[in-house]
Amino acid sequence: MGTSSFSASSTMKTHACLTFDVEFTIGGAFSNPANKQPVSKRSVFCDVDRESQGLGFILNTLSKHKLTATFFVEALNFHYFGNSPMSDIAKTIIATRYDVQLPPRPCWCHFLVENWQTQLSHIPLNDSMAERSSKDIREITQEGMQAFARWGIAKPIAIRTGGLQVDKTVYHVMPKFGVPLTSNIGMAIAPPTDGKLHFSSGCHSIAGILETPTLSYCDLSFRQKKHLKSLTITGSSWCETLHLLNNAVRKNISPVVILSHPSERVKHKDVQYTQLAPNRLNQSRFKKLVTTQPETSTLY
Repeated sequence: MGTSSFSASSTMKTHACLTFDVEFTIGGAFSNPANKQPVSKRSVFCDVDRESQGLGFILNTLSKHKLTATFFVEALNFHYFGNSPMSDIAKTIIATRYDVQLPPRPCWCHFLVENWQTQLSHIPLNDSMAERSSKDIREITQEGMQAFARWGIAKPIAIRTGGLQVDKTVYHVMPKFGVPLTSNIGMAIAPPTDGKLHFSSGCHSIAGILETPTLSYCDLSFRQKKHLKSLTITGSSWCETLHLLNNAVRKNISPVVILSHPSERVKHKDVQYTQLAPNRLNQSRFKKLVTTQPETSTLY
């Protein structure tokens, strides 16, 4: 995955992996199908006064500071939108020489159900890759792979399950697709039911797959209770982020996976993304992240 490197010595580096989940939104269509519909490019580019405050802001900022990043581009939305909208976005990212990988989100498969507007009243909504059969996981992943192929995009070598929901079956299926790398675990977002998958940082081999979890940390502890957070642009203050990077450098923790979404660079008053304003706080945090060097370290 795309990385930036922090170094406390000439022999050890901490790699910070900037990762972005690029996905369209259901836009309230499942809960209110009569009045809401899924939203495509508007929820990714997030234009305000004809200027992209979402994906465009991210790409411009990364390019300006010559940093790399990995974009997990959701593909199963073709069941509703067809191939063009997300294909165009993926090609825009690739044209700027950034890494594109796959995050399958099964919720889009619900649009395959005839009369889905009424069927969802008695078909449970399921957007998780966990607690599925190997067959289901293979079919969902295969659809994402085939979408990439139709778009003329290189076969993904990394997977991130939607909502960071995962179990061991997912890891046993991935080798069948030649996927060596995943970033599925976020302990503060969706801790796996299997305690053996409770990883908060670093790299871990699971069924032959290299898992790099989103960094999770404890920001508050009272007696036996701990409050966990995962390192995200929108959920972690800049002071927290800098403190975590400094600690990672000092303790030789690597990689540090940071999770974000293009839509977090704006404030939206409705789920249809019709009323947008720049989120100056999140934009400021992102700019500081790509320009600030942690203490006793060098940003490469």
